[in-house]
Amino acid sequence: MKNTLFLKIFLGYAAVIALLAAAVTLFAPPLMRTLHVDERASGLEHLALLLEGQVLPYMTGPAPGNLEEFVTGIGKKTGVRITVIGADGSVLADSEKEPRDMENHFFRPEIQASLRGETQMSIRPSSTLKADMLYLSIPLRSGGRIVGALRLSVFMREIEVLLDALRSRLLRVAGLVTLVALVLAFFLTRSVTGPVGEVMDATRRVAGGDFDVTVSTHRKGEFRDFALGFNAMTGRLKDMFGETRLQNEEIRHILSSVREGVCVIDKDGRIALCNQSFHRIIGHEAPEGRHFWEVLRSSSAAEAVRKARESGTEAAGEALIGGHAFVVKVAPLAEGRSLVISLQEVA
Repeated sequence: MKNTLFLKIFLGYAAVIALLAAAVTLFAPPLMRTLHVDERASGLEHLALLLEGQVLPYMTGPAPGNLEEFVTGIGKKTGVRITVIGADGSVLADSEKEPRDMENHFFRPEIQASLRGETQMSIRPSSTLKADMLYLSIPLRSGGRIVGALRLSVFMREIEVLLDALRSRLLRVAGLVTLVALVLAFFLTRSVTGPVGEVMDATRRVAGGDFDVTVSTHRKGEFRDFALGFNAMTGRLKDMFGETRLQNEEIRHILSSVREGVCVIDKDGRIALCNQSFHRIIGHEAPEGRHFWEVLRSSSAAEAVRKARESGTEAAGEALIGGHAFVVKVAPLAEGRSLVISLQEVA
């Protein structure tokens, strides 16, 4: 029973810990990916807004120098691919490829959104680099009109490598935390089942009649209060049973000193208790447990027992035992279920 209780509680803790660990390992990586992509897209947007004012002069004419050289230099410094697209979708400059080698970008989803005046982020394969890319495109406005789009992009494989490293660390941390949690659950379960098992053992001993048993009061909190209450209860039970034994001994001494034959019958008519005089009169060594009519064969006595049981008052009859006449008196006890029968010899 003690081991069964331990296993039930410990396995319950273990199941909860396993479910939490599984939930973390299943749902945390996708959430981390979403958050990291959103953070990276936000960083690209901030960079694009900073570059917007520097790219427009190249497109409108007043800026000296070459736009291609400018975006290539920024791309190398930031590690971000930068593409400038005109209003007709033609590539004006790119930090990774020659614009003349690149196809028209007018129908790319992020470019379409920017030419409508929107900022859009998308993740899709690059038709030129043949790899998944994170794209962030913003519109380029000049004089109240959209003159093109500025698109920044990074390889998704860089993000996935970082996420794989984070996922690996997460799994190691989750495994370590799960192990520590299981160890803690083991000791917590023992701290609960130990006192409970001790009380269960003590309860079985009390049920077997051992009232000297006590449980440890060295623990703290509710277990200590329970142990004090349990020990007080067993102490009280010991006193009560001691008092009951003394009372039974006194009753037996009193009955043994009575010259009349006295017995007590239960609700089923069986003899529960009798004195030595009753033994002597009926000439039977062990009448206890037998029906009174088996040892006291008298219709008058049986009638007196019936009247006393039905009326709840004293009744009397006669019996002839061993050639001697006896007056049979029957009186109900206080609880009304047992009867006291006395046999008094007629002189």
